Amino acid sequence: MHRFKFTPDDLFVNRLKTYPEYNVFIYQGLMYVNRESQLNGVGGIPVYDINRNRATGKIFPFVVSGSDKVAFKTQRFQPLVQNYSGDHFAISKYAREDESSVINSFYGETLTTTAGESVQTLTSSYGVESPIKRNLSLRQSSFTTRYYDINANTLQNTTQNYLLRLNTTASALQNVARKYTHMSDHFIFRSSSVRSRDLVYDDDSINFITIPSMYYGSSIKKGSVELNYYITGSKIASCADVNHNGTLIGTTGSTSGSVVGLVLYDEGIIMLTSSVELDDTAIRYDGVDFLSGSWKYFGTTLNDGISHSTLASASFDLNFKGVNYVNSMTMFAHARKGHLNHSNNPSYRDLEVTQVNETGSGLIFAEGPSAIANIVSGSYVSASFDKTTYISKVHIYDEDGNLIAITSMAKPIKKTLNDEFTFKMKLDL
Repeated sequence: MHRFKFTPDDLFVNRLKTYPEYNVFIYQGLMYVNRESQLNGVGGIPVYDINRNRATGKIFPFVVSGSDKVAFKTQRFQPLVQNYSGDHFAISKYAREDESSVINSFYGETLTTTAGESVQTLTSSYGVESPIKRNLSLRQSSFTTRYYDINANTLQNTTQNYLLRLNTTASALQNVARKYTHMSDHFIFRSSSVRSRDLVYDDDSINFITIPSMYYGSSIKKGSVELNYYITGSKIASCADVNHNGTLIGTTGSTSGSVVGLVLYDEGIIMLTSSVELDDTAIRYDGVDFLSGSWKYFGTTLNDGISHSTLASASFDLNFKGVNYVNSMTMFAHARKGHLNHSNNPSYRDLEVTQVNETGSGLIFAEGPSAIANIVSGSYVSASFDKTTYISKVHIYDEDGNLIAITSMAKPIKKTLNDEFTFKMKLDL
């Protein structure tokens, strides 16, 4: 097998900048990405295409182990993994449970094995799709934490009080938002001089729309975000990032010309802060009380625990573009004159010629020489001999000799001693 080494002039690394575009329509707790119907749950981009057409037997994620292995699949029995270390779990043993994706643990769901033994199990699962989520974050006066008491073998709750009522989500994003202040002072959450407002302690509620990075890649493209608000199919308001600086400005409706929210491009977070009434149609946006529409209710029922049965007349439209980089390597493999004109394929030899094999004393055997098959044909008589091979594949190896890629030709390339070829290959990194 012939091996050649790439020279610096044979390798080129390119980076392609793409802008994937998405339209997300939200209605009655379901989302339709680019007008495609959802596969499972509320809809979204499929996490793994392998699960797209699977009703059962879906692929499960990895469960991280803190002992013998970094990660292990729970579908297979691996006795080398002895325990699991995490926030709430401590596993002493695990076993296969009727082909289920479970492992035994100190805390978890109680199941009964085929032998009749009652065990605690830790399961692993994920949704078929990655959805966009909405969260109406309210100010709180206290927060509750949960921790696992290994001695009592139970989960414990503890409550802590704030000195002032605090919007925990906005508070956690203060430092992240500071890197956008050079574009707009609206990203200063707390200020009495630059902008008299306090999104952390004074604002009663902020509507957060969180977009997974599967949608946008590296960041959301500046100036691409647009939100539309519909009641009974009629648009009552819209806003967009018209200034390309992360501020969502109303373009139609009662908030036209005003800043109604912010976009954190790199984090995929849309903050809607305006509580100005958009429509006087009273709808149970919180599932209980009749309320007038505002940007704080945009995307209601989308993974926020509110029943869609109370919101049949409202629908929402979200448009944005992502910024995604695709790295690729272009490689040039050369088949020069006089090279790659011999093959170890048995068909390369003339098998009709009788070989003279030789044996010697002891375990000695030598295969006699055989002629190379002449595959050059003439019109009436056999043509003169010419060493000819056919190149069908090019294998790519790393510096340690490991095969990392194979390039297959659509049709084998005929090569004689006087032929010279250059094969151009492209590998996504």
